[in-house]
Amino acid sequence: MDENLPAESIVPIAVVLDERTGYTLWAPPWEEDSEEWQAFLGTGGRIHLFTTPAQLAHFIGTDVEHDLSDHPAWPTVLTSSKRQLMPDDDYVFDLDGLYDLAAGGPDRWSVGELADTIDMVERMAESCEVEEVEEHLSKIPDLGLLDSGHEVFTTRAGDKAWTDIAEGLGEHWEPILEALAGALHWVAPVDLPDDDDEEEAEEDAEGDQPIDDVVGATVLRSGTLVGVEEPTEQARAASEFWESVGILPVRLTFAEGSGLTLRCYVEDTARFLGRELTVDVFRSEEGLSSFVEEGEPHDLTALATWGAVVEADADPIPAAEDSYDFAEVTDMLDGTAAHWDIALLGQVAEAALDLAEYCHLERVSDLLAPDTELGTAISDVQDSGGSDDRPAESEITVLAEQWNEVVTEITSCLRWRD
Repeated sequence: MDENLPAESIVPIAVVLDERTGYTLWAPPWEEDSEEWQAFLGTGGRIHLFTTPAQLAHFIGTDVEHDLSDHPAWPTVLTSSKRQLMPDDDYVFDLDGLYDLAAGGPDRWSVGELADTIDMVERMAESCEVEEVEEHLSKIPDLGLLDSGHEVFTTRAGDKAWTDIAEGLGEHWEPILEALAGALHWVAPVDLPDDDDEEEAEEDAEGDQPIDDVVGATVLRSGTLVGVEEPTEQARAASEFWESVGILPVRLTFAEGSGLTLRCYVEDTARFLGRELTVDVFRSEEGLSSFVEEGEPHDLTALATWGAVVEADADPIPAAEDSYDFAEVTDMLDGTAAHWDIALLGQVAEAALDLAEYCHLERVSDLLAPDTELGTAISDVQDSGGSDDRPAESEITVLAEQWNEVVTEITSCLRWRD
């Protein structure tokens, strides 16, 4: 689920509950009269769920008042077709399937989907003032770690945290759904003209044709959000391959440039493409691919799956969560960036710790330890998401000094290649 949706947008979503799929609309937080608002299609503290996008479209065309009637984007929603009201895969929330998701192992997909599903349940409960949901969620240990990504769960402590989360959901998820169910109104289907089915079939047949209708500030093309970059088929195939071999492409960005390398975990210990405590970083995908083909010795050749990497010749396309912009953190702490994003520090620090572990950079590990100012800030992000409020300048100065030392140490163990 994208965290940077345009302001004043309305997004089609679907909820799977009790083996039924309900379609509705969600208005992500927006500001009006200096206050932040968030709403769903519904009324009287209940969210309307429709059995099909066609039923949802029919309701939109009526004059019935609801919680989105005064939303700035609602006039544009009135012109939406049924196909535009079909949610993107990222906005389908399977509440029934959460048990299976939690019971499986933590990978980037399961952790992300679990976090998104719980986040949407919290939003629905908050909008409908169902306090029991938050009460139950607050009793599940380590739930906040889901927002830190799958890598948090790759250590022994992380594995235990995942088990605790799964057990907590096993105990509390059913009462959460029971409490939420009272705030969901499954709208009885109405008889629609026969030509609706024909029109829907025609729209399905035209699924690959682009459309340029706007729902609020969110442009929909073939049911996807413009501005939210969708991975290409090539990127999806590459991602599936790298996940299958347990080795992932990583992008590292510093002031001197951006480059690619590979990373995996062996017995909870980070291992990179490199040797002699030095990471090989390539300035292009072609350079990295050529290096893999040439067979030069490095620390990943001993892995059981490395042969598959050489044979597959898969494109080394890193996922967004495996792209670490050290330069952006430096700019933020130096005051030259236009924004303050403490979550960015937490994300990039994960890579810093992995690099320090592989390169034996004890000074970096010390600087990022919980007893330093920098380590405390990172721990706050990982434990609770941290605060979006910009700290005092004196605090930022200390963070910047410690971070710059971290970057200096890390860049000393990188071997840049073309």
